[in-house]
Amino acid sequence: MTIISSSRRNFLRASALGAGGLMLGGLFPKKAAAQAAANRKFVFAYFDGGWDILLGLDPRDPGTTNAAAHQIDPAYGQLAAPYQTRGVQRAGNLSFGPAVPPEMLAHAADVSIINAVGMDTASHEVGRRYFLTGRFPRGIAAVGSSTAAEIVSQQGDLSPIPHISAAVESYATGLPSFASALTVNSLADLIVALTPFFATDPTVLAAVEKYQDENPGCEGIRLDRDGLTSTMLRNQKRAREYIRSQLSRVFDLGRDEAEMQTLRTRYQTDAAGGDMSSPEVLSFIAGQALKNNVSQSISVRITSALDTHSNWAQDQAPRQERGWRALAALISDLKATPGANGSSSMFEETTIVAFSEFGRTPLFNNLRGRDHFLGNSCLVAGAGLKRGLTIGRSASIGMMPLETHLDTGQAIEMPSESERASGKVVTLSPKHVIATVLASAGLDGEYLRSSAITALLA
Repeated sequence: MTIISSSRRNFLRASALGAGGLMLGGLFPKKAAAQAAANRKFVFAYFDGGWDILLGLDPRDPGTTNAAAHQIDPAYGQLAAPYQTRGVQRAGNLSFGPAVPPEMLAHAADVSIINAVGMDTASHEVGRRYFLTGRFPRGIAAVGSSTAAEIVSQQGDLSPIPHISAAVESYATGLPSFASALTVNSLADLIVALTPFFATDPTVLAAVEKYQDENPGCEGIRLDRDGLTSTMLRNQKRAREYIRSQLSRVFDLGRDEAEMQTLRTRYQTDAAGGDMSSPEVLSFIAGQALKNNVSQSISVRITSALDTHSNWAQDQAPRQERGWRALAALISDLKATPGANGSSSMFEETTIVAFSEFGRTPLFNNLRGRDHFLGNSCLVAGAGLKRGLTIGRSASIGMMPLETHLDTGQAIEMPSESERASGKVVTLSPKHVIATVLASAGLDGEYLRSSAITALLA
């Protein structure tokens, strides 16, 4: 094993390469149905801070929307000129606000929008953890595991780093250890985790690895009653595999090769200005991990700083647009990559969810910003899901979520008692979204105690 410094050892421990982290496990998927999803990839793209859905997935026409009468103020006229020019952008059955750039609109035929998602919270921590896990937190504490971790636990240990979480918190409670995320905050963190700190004499290295691989004997087995020692040894072996496989090369943005030059252009990484935690670079990490079968499930912070209680006109649209552009680059990259299992592209083998912790109020506060709002939207795309659909609708006055029929995806303004009793007409929530993602891959979502949006299932 390569000798590492104490600082790197601490990093590995914190990022789940230590005792509780990524390793080979002996556990199998929870359900036989999970075998059908063994080759499915997943991306959870997080827009950090609470996005304005009027600028993104649930726009309103300023020409027909009156702030006093509808309690909705699009205020597109306050935005910079390019956003004013875009206004409400329609593509088939979908409508996008002015923060969505042309690069994302190019994929409109391959995505669906879920509107009228009720969050039941206006807290950043609660809303984020609700969408990450599909379960409403206790206080602000997450309940259960991140969906990405649940997915990996059911699929099995099928890739070198089954679960990467790039600048997004992650949880794996009571799951096989291989489902725990390698958590990184930047490309630099990831490279550190995959690169030996310094070279070790080959003779010494061989002796250390031989010692690690030997049977621990009766005394070692006795001391391993709780499995801690065997867990650490499996981690050590896995870390060796990372280094031998030269996985760091997959993520080396500086490589002077035609392939990497194309990727730098596609992801516009030069726009990051050297920021290795930028949306452009983090989306690049997601694309490379999926295309090279480094990971099965990726959580990625696709943009940040959307909590615009003030300076809304200056900040919200450009920051949200940056996230959409980074997501569009990832989708384009997956579409340009042949599928690993006979499909036309990696996009056809990947399910994508783009979300934020809540929307923002349809009216302004006294600082000309928008505060936290209980209504929300999300975007889904890729494998197992129907495309070009808009599911649900927010109210024409005040934008609160209307109830939605799970089988048709249509909003029901005044459902009858029988419709409610059927369980098919509900106020959508993150748990319905997550149940749909799991169902789309034949994975077990019973733990959510929620129905999928069947109108979206392909």
